[in-house]
Amino acid sequence: MSRNEIVKGALIGAVAGLVGAYVKAQVEPPLQRLTEHYFPPTPAQKKMTGADPIGRQDHMPPAEMVQAAADATGHDISKQEKLGAQQVIHYAMGAALGAAYGALAAANPRVAWGAGVPAGAVMYGLTHATAVPATGFQAWPWQLPLAAVLWEAGSHLAFGLTTDLTRRGLTAVTADD
Repeated sequence: MSRNEIVKGALIGAVAGLVGAYVKAQVEPPLQRLTEHYFPPTPAQKKMTGADPIGRQDHMPPAEMVQAAADATGHDISKQEKLGAQQVIHYAMGAALGAAYGALAAANPRVAWGAGVPAGAVMYGLTHATAVPATGFQAWPWQLPLAAVLWEAGSHLAFGLTTDLTRRGLTAVTADD
């Protein structure tokens, strides 16, 4: 595998990750409604950071990180600015994770086994199940309402699948034949 192929894989993966991040954002509300129907959280649980993107979008972990940065630097930030910055973080993470996935898949096609779904599970495990709680911006999965864990994990599976299918399509149309 040449270095150019890995770089191309990373660039394609970054674009695919942006598409995956868009789809992830679109599937979260219906997944939240579905999981809360079967596993209803208490009103107190819905107030937890990251537990209610439909009703408390400005209390998702990226928005809380932006608020913490504003507080630490003595800046006032409006709800609209916080939500805008949250979107930047969401899509930057999607592009970065997609780039890493694209480079790894270019270097070793076995990485793409399962059409990106296993990779989406790993991405959930590396972000919302470990890194985000470790920073204190969200509770650990076992402390969150079950519905929140299920829709968040499910949206990461959708991210992985979408990112991989988009990566495969872009790889095919940019192939050097």
